[in-house]
Amino acid sequence: MSAGPGEEVVGEPAAVAPPLAAYLAALAVYLVLGYVFRSVVLNWIIGPLFLVVTLHVLPRLLRYRPGQAAG
Repeated sequence: MSAGPGEEVVGEPAAVAPPLAAYLAALAVYLVLGYVFRSVVLNWIIGPLFLVVTLHVLPRLLRYRPGQAAG
């Protein structure tokens, strides 16, 4: 859905990048988990997936309110 000049798009959340502190905290947690569970966590699939889940999916799920309709 595109909006023209002066039109407001309703129902679409604004794309906001996580702050640098969130990336650093996720990195610290990932490194600790990698040290403890070396063979499971430190691979090329789990690494990027961990960042996507911790920085984008979890915050979105935590903001979700079941009573609010998306559209």
